[in-house]
Amino acid sequence: MSTWKRGAGSPVPHARVQRGMSLVELMIAMVLGLVVVGAAFAVFLSNQRSYGANEGLNRIQEGARVGLELISRDIRAAGGSACSSASEVTGTGSDVAAYRDNPVDGTGSTLTVTSAEDSDYRLASADATSITLETGQVDEAADAFAVGDVLLLCNARKTFVVTATNVSGQRVVHGGLPAGYDIASDPYASLATVSIARFRSVNWFVADNARGGTSLYVSRQGGAQEEVVEGVQALALQYRSMGGGYAATSAAGNIDAVHVQLTLTGPAVDGAAMVRTASSVVNVRARTL
Repeated sequence: MSTWKRGAGSPVPHARVQRGMSLVELMIAMVLGLVVVGAAFAVFLSNQRSYGANEGLNRIQEGARVGLELISRDIRAAGGSACSSASEVTGTGSDVAAYRDNPVDGTGSTLTVTSAEDSDYRLASADATSITLETGQVDEAADAFAVGDVLLLCNARKTFVVTATNVSGQRVVHGGLPAGYDIASDPYASLATVSIARFRSVNWFVADNARGGTSLYVSRQGGAQEEVVEGVQALALQYRSMGGGYAATSAAGNIDAVHVQLTLTGPAVDGAAMVRTASSVVNVRARTL
């Protein structure tokens, strides 16, 4: 058996040559990568804009819902109390006149409503200058009333607006009823028909807020304004008199419905602020029941 041996002059076999990417290939890969990244970035921006628009729209819708619901609740209660709607409102003063003659009052951009508060209380006894609450409703009268509170005191025949001068135990002392009328001894309205509640007067309007925008505000009992909904640009109101059409003011009186419209703004989308309007027609229960 013979064995072949490479001679000293025999050629050496070449190893396979290893090559990297050429400059052209590298540039093509970079361009393709940039296209993919750009497309992904465009999708991200589109999703971000959609999210911002949806978030802004949700905030506007929530603000509109809250604003309309709170204003509507006050309008529905206007002129109402726990006593009969036929109970005669007697006495003098601006609160009496507002509650008796025009519980819904306003212009095209402001609204004032007067009524009794939702929480009313039954009486155990009463006389011309004080009332005593029936036990079991509150631990003591101070849990419901305070000195200086304006109160609506009524029975099936008469309604009075009085001011609390002293609150102690279950007893509330007030400024007195006209001509010494004793609300508990009226032969035509028993003590069981007597009720007392805090008098409510609220004013709704739009004003500048501390952040450079505008908001919906409410003022209760002539007190400081409270911010309710941010981003409300305008409050537009129209009033319907009984048997008539809508008007921009409540001067005609006997208002039985109010058309409420809120204009709200949200964050800018594609450089333009989002603006939406929401409206509702609210009936005044004391005028329609």
